[in-house]
Amino acid sequence: MHFFPISSPTVALSLTEEALCLVEVKRHWRKTSLRHIARLPLSPGVLKLSSAKPNIANPDEFLTRLKALVKPYRRPLSIALSLPDMCARTSIFDFASFPTKKPEQTALVNWRFQQDLKLDTSQSRLAFGIYVPTSVTDSPSPDNTEHVRVLGTTIRHEIVEQYENLCLKADLIPTSVGMSGLDIFDLYRPNIQDMLAAENSSHASAPTAVMFLFISHWGFTFLACQEGSPRFIRTKALALKTESNHPTPSLASELERANGATGHGAPSSGESASYAPLEADTGNIPYPSYTVMKVEKEILATLQYYFEMFPIPATMSSPVNLFMATDLPHGQSLMPPLDHIQRTLKASGGHEPQIRVTALSHASHFHLLSTRLAMNYQEEAALPGYASLMVA
Repeated sequence: MHFFPISSPTVALSLTEEALCLVEVKRHWRKTSLRHIARLPLSPGVLKLSSAKPNIANPDEFLTRLKALVKPYRRPLSIALSLPDMCARTSIFDFASFPTKKPEQTALVNWRFQQDLKLDTSQSRLAFGIYVPTSVTDSPSPDNTEHVRVLGTTIRHEIVEQYENLCLKADLIPTSVGMSGLDIFDLYRPNIQDMLAAENSSHASAPTAVMFLFISHWGFTFLACQEGSPRFIRTKALALKTESNHPTPSLASELERANGATGHGAPSSGESASYAPLEADTGNIPYPSYTVMKVEKEILATLQYYFEMFPIPATMSSPVNLFMATDLPHGQSLMPPLDHIQRTLKASGGHEPQIRVTALSHASHFHLLSTRLAMNYQEEAALPGYASLMVA
C-alpha cells in the first residue's frame, strides 16, 4: 500500500523502535539483487510507534543516526520509506455499488473510515485498492462497479510528514511511503498464486480462502482473502523484544559493518527455495516464553474470530492455506503449532477447516550479491525495505 509513488528508487529506509535499517538493491534486466544492508541502533524512547500521534519523540537523535546511516551515499538520494503497519489504520469495506470517478471513490472511502472506525480522515493521507470478487467477475454480465471490496489505509499527516521532513533534512527524498506488511504481501503474492495454481491444477476452481500472516517487531498483520479479494484484516500491536542475553550490537560495531558491508561476491547458497512447510524451530530461540505465549494466543484468537465471522463451507474438503512471513530472526518460532490451531478451531464449534501453514522465505527474492550480507547481518530485517522497493 503506497502513498503517491513517483519513481523506483534503489535504496529503502525501514525502522523499528530500536534501530534504523537501510537496504540497497541493484536492478538487473531480469532480477533485482540485494546489494547492501546497514543498520544503526536508536536509544530507548527515541521512537514510539503509534497511529494516533507523531512517532519520533527525539527528532535530533533520529536525524543524527539517520545522517550517519546514509553517510556513504551521494546525496540528495531518492528512497522508498517503509513504515510499520501500526503507524496507520487499515480496513476492508464492502460496497454494493461503487463510483467510477476517483474523487468520488476517495470521498466514499473516507466516509466509510469515518462511519465504521470513527476516524477523522480530514487530516490524513489515504490510499486504497479496489477488488472485485471472482463470483462477480465470473458472472455472465460482470459490472466492476457492483459489489466491490476496498482495502484502504489512512495515516495521519502529522505522522507521515514527520518522517518525510526528517528524511529531507538528511538529503533523502522519500518518493514512496509504504506499509511494511501490505508491501510484503504484495511481494509474495506471485509466489502464493503460483503455489496455489500448482496445488489446484486438477481442480476447476480456486481455493475459497487464503490467509497471510506477517510477524514483525511491532506485532503482526493478518490478512484473509476470499474469492480472490481481501475479506478480513487485523493489525495487532505487540512489542516483540528478545531476551537480554541477545544484546543489540553497539553503534560503533554497526557503523563499521555498515561501511564495510558493500561487496560484489557470488550469491549465497541455498537461494532456490521460495517457501517451505513450517517446522518447529529447534535452535536458540531469542524470545522469552511469555512473549511466545502472548503472540500465539493473539494469533489463535484472530484465526478463531475470522472463521466464526466468515465460516468455511463444510463441503470444502481441501485445506485452507495460511502463508506466513517474518522479518525477525527465529520469527517462525512465534507461530502457534499446527495442532494448537486445529484444537482451537475445533473448540469454537461449527465446521473445523483443515489448515496448512507454509513459511515463505526471502532467499530466492534477495539474490545476495555478497555472502557477507548473510554472515554479518540478520538479513530478515531487510525484508520490509526490500519489499517497498519491489512494489513501489
